[in-house]
Amino acid sequence: MHVAEYLFHRIRQAGVTCTFGIPGDFALPLYAAQEESGLKTIVMTHEPSVGYAADVYARFKGLGVALVTYGVGALNMVNAVAMAYAEESPVLVVSGAPEVRWQQADILFHHRVKSPDTQWHVYREVTAAQARITHAEYAVEQIDEVLDTIRRQSRPGYIEIARDLVFAPIKEPATTTRPAPPARNREALDEAVAEIVARLNNSQRPVVYAGVEIERFGLMDKLRQLVEKYNLPTATSLMGKTVLPEHHPNFIGNYFGNLGPENTRRYLENADCILALGMLLSDMDVGFEPSRIPRRRLIQATANGVSISHHHYPDINLVDVVDALLQSHAIKRFDIPTFPRPDAMPPKRAKTSALRMVTILEELNDFLTPSHVVLSDTGDCLFASVDLRAEWFIGPGYYASMGLAVPGAIGAQLARPDLRPVVLVGDGAFKMNGVELGTAKEQGLNPIVVLINNQTFATLKATDRDRAYFRVRPWDYVGIARSLGGYGEQVTTRAAFRAALHRAQACSDFYLIDAVVPEDDASPTLKRLGREYGGKIRMASRAGERP
Repeated sequence: MHVAEYLFHRIRQAGVTCTFGIPGDFALPLYAAQEESGLKTIVMTHEPSVGYAADVYARFKGLGVALVTYGVGALNMVNAVAMAYAEESPVLVVSGAPEVRWQQADILFHHRVKSPDTQWHVYREVTAAQARITHAEYAVEQIDEVLDTIRRQSRPGYIEIARDLVFAPIKEPATTTRPAPPARNREALDEAVAEIVARLNNSQRPVVYAGVEIERFGLMDKLRQLVEKYNLPTATSLMGKTVLPEHHPNFIGNYFGNLGPENTRRYLENADCILALGMLLSDMDVGFEPSRIPRRRLIQATANGVSISHHHYPDINLVDVVDALLQSHAIKRFDIPTFPRPDAMPPKRAKTSALRMVTILEELNDFLTPSHVVLSDTGDCLFASVDLRAEWFIGPGYYASMGLAVPGAIGAQLARPDLRPVVLVGDGAFKMNGVELGTAKEQGLNPIVVLINNQTFATLKATDRDRAYFRVRPWDYVGIARSLGGYGEQVTTRAAFRAALHRAQACSDFYLIDAVVPEDDASPTLKRLGREYGGKIRMASRAGERP
């Protein structure tokens, strides 16, 4: 067995069926070794797309792999890996590297930046574990440590392999048994659970606030069982959208502070016990107002520990708490007569035949089925998703980098061929990597792409004001889709958009809908964001302008 053979063996053990990448000279031996292993690489058009596709694949499969060359490849992908780190996505970056002798001498080889260590230092900042394989005898231990850390923490890892060591022989491990996870502190867990049980039983109006770590650590079924067992009303964050099915009777909506649905906001903020499971409590999760969730009423369980008001238990985690609560026989079942369920109180439909963000949302809510997965890019399409009802949803709800959705649809459909991607993307984000639709065509994939064409960076305009540099020059998006081998049409009315969705659903190729909306239009959530938060931005902008 050689170094790369062992690496790809471990990757296949994790259930990965393909990697994502762009070949380059320092990575060519890795590509050859991967081909021998039976894995294939989905070759993308640009390294950021590689990272985004691997990220979304990882969110479904538990591991996604990006295979890139040294310097110009790996460094071109740093932003996408940074988002995977921030949003706890288990991505493995595998980078080729120069031969060992080049790294140990002061040789100015191509693709080098400052020193042979530059790329390593950069990736230490955006990954949870790193390995530089420069001695074959240590390769197995290094590979195992990175992959095990990715699994435990659900965050990216980085492996850099010198080009002359890819096929270096190693001693095959005598066993493939992985080391057991660190033992939890049983006394701390018992104490924390007893306090949580007491707080729940003493509450009159509890609520579960579920976040993205529920999905990252495979707890979605257990969350559903938990809220059903104790009849707990449950809100989700924007980043954790759909960790509980949004048609579930205990679901009360996406909480987004003062920017989200009023019924959901009022119910959660008035709860006397908030059980936050897998919640990161970022500014994006609480509508930019952290003070809306008082610490004294908050129980927060994450992968990094458990906090109950001001008591902190660092030696136990989210998985421990969910399992213990589910097994408990001491928690009462709550009899709460009414939940502010979104589907029980549908908003009044817009009385217009025009195409607007609100009518796009209404038509999508009528169109989406459990066989669709919605991927939203950042911008107004992400904020609008607060009012979207979906069974599966992925969006950059915390790091908020543009460019995730189109390449992410490729990762999603390869990971879950039973789900058809519906992409929501603004015209600004589409310009970054929309040509990845050509990659989707090459792979026989058929995402439905709803391109919000408002010729502006709507979020920036809503939080500042209309400026010349917010303008997005229109392209022939339909022409681009057709040139890449798919289908497309432009729509300007609600009826035309509805008809286009059904034509797209019937199409076996990718289908782009160029949805033209007025420049001054925005979703209800973005309008609230402009009113609530935009004043601070405008004030700061004016401070730097000359009178």
